[in-house]
Amino acid sequence: MPDELSTPKDVSEYLLARTGEAMMRGDFTAFARCFSLPYEMETVDGRRRIETRSSLRLTFDAVHAHLVKQQVTLMARHCVSASFRGADEVVATHETRLISRDILVQEPYPAFSILRRSKTEDWKIAFTSYVIMDSAELNSALNA
Repeated sequence: MPDELSTPKDVSEYLLARTGEAMMRGDFTAFARCFSLPYEMETVDGRRRIETRSSLRLTFDAVHAHLVKQQVTLMARHCVSASFRGADEVVATHETRLISRDILVQEPYPAFSILRRSKTEDWKIAFTSYVIMDSAELNSALNA
């Protein structure tokens, strides 16, 4: 983890870049390093708690398969806002655009995340709430 992550937005953008690149490459190992377990996630279909690496893998595989099916060539994500809620906790919102070549696959959707740093680990994602209103398939993949 770079030492220059001094602002909440830096932390958010760094994790967005790492997880997005890993998802697009299908690299679960790199993706998993960005999450604390247990990890909690919320969609319009409900809230769930992922407690094991194998459960995280099921969700990763389902979302990756959805992106491949939709022929997504770019997952464009950017931090909208971020702030420290303590020395080792950042709350952040971001927006995601899924693009296939030059076509927007679905409407951009927002998410809210809690990012935490422990004494022994780097910054990791502890919670995310996705607001995806136009894709039952993506919501289902997130709840795999």
